[in-house]
Amino acid sequence: MSKAAARTHFRSLRREMDPERRRREAQGIQGHLLDWLGHDGGARTLTSVLSYGAEPPTADLLADLHRRGHRALVPICEPERRLSWADWYPGVPMARATVAPIDEPVGERHGLEVMEDVAVVLVPAQAVDPSGGRLGQGGGYYDRFISSLRPLAHPPVLLAMVYEHELVPSGTFEVGPQDQPVDGVLTSAGITWIGEPLAP
Repeated sequence: MSKAAARTHFRSLRREMDPERRRREAQGIQGHLLDWLGHDGGARTLTSVLSYGAEPPTADLLADLHRRGHRALVPICEPERRLSWADWYPGVPMARATVAPIDEPVGERHGLEVMEDVAVVLVPAQAVDPSGGRLGQGGGYYDRFISSLRPLAHPPVLLAMVYEHELVPSGTFEVGPQDQPVDGVLTSAGITWIGEPLAP
């Protein structure tokens, strides 16, 4: 499928998901992530989107990360399709975003330098293939961001977070040279690594 056709297809499948299945898969995603993070009990910094619409819900995940002592950063859409980052915690003041129909934290914005402290980036996706190819929303924000991480000495682990049916065979959707791959795919079935398993 072309990217446009694939986006239409997978968006439709998400909208048609039974709410109970969506809730159950979100719980599974959360459980597998926390199990993977919990091997040594250390507190880490992670990023996650504030879910919107039919995306895998992240509210409970973010709250649980905070309860366990992890630091959570959420993306802020900036001009020229760039991302900055803001701290999320329960009760953080929120305001409507200027470039998207969502609310985002009010307060300090962090640039790329904060990624030196980030262990894991939970990457939004509509579908992912076994080589780590990712179908995003089409804005290019995350492809630009992931590309900017490559020069870091210790870049964060990139985990695409999707529903089980969105881990699809190679060739299901177009993947171009500008599309940045992820390191693994997090679903309610567990983490599927693209190469060797990575530690958080």
